[in-house]
Amino acid sequence: MAQTIKRAAGAVAVVTGIVMMQACAVGEQAPIAPASERPALTASKPTPSPPATSSAAAARACGNDDMSVVVTLQPDQADGQARGLVTLANRSKFTCRVQGRIAISLVNPAGEVVDVPTRNVDQPGPSVPALLRPGAAAFEGIKWRPCDKGSDSCGVGNTLRFNLQAGTDGPAATLSGFPPSAASAITMASLQVGTLQPARQGVVDW
Repeated sequence: MAQTIKRAAGAVAVVTGIVMMQACAVGEQAPIAPASERPALTASKPTPSPPATSSAAAARACGNDDMSVVVTLQPDQADGQARGLVTLANRSKFTCRVQGRIAISLVNPAGEVVDVPTRNVDQPGPSVPALLRPGAAAFEGIKWRPCDKGSDSCGVGNTLRFNLQAGTDGPAATLSGFPPSAASAITMASLQVGTLQPARQGVVDW
């Protein structure tokens, strides 16, 4: 009986020692600082983007005096219609914007605008607004049906004019690739005017 009591007492002593060792281990951990002394946690905020603005919309519209225009005759195609690539270049010292289309008109040697049935078409697609810095260019295509200049319904002229500000007249365009006979006798039964594009690719492929 005495031995049983000794064994029980020894077991209790061992358990008590283990508990005290665990308590000491816990006590050695670093103390937790009060909430008032902890560094504040700040969530990172995304930098707001500046309000979107359209540079093209903010720039002033190009005028006739800002531009130089070259109309380059394109190779003949099977449909019997003539085509011209219109290159509109900013010759001013300022940036300006263009959109829509520029008017093209046939003019006779007397400086008169020839009455040619003209249709504006969304070719090669809707116009793409373009911001033209000095020296930069935009492009559009024109297509017309040549005719017999002896016909009363045939418009005959010797040059083409362009206009960004009205439907007809305006400064004279430079003609490129026109043979001498065509330059002095451009004939048009009808004319189609395409849309301004920032690149020349596909502008006359219609």
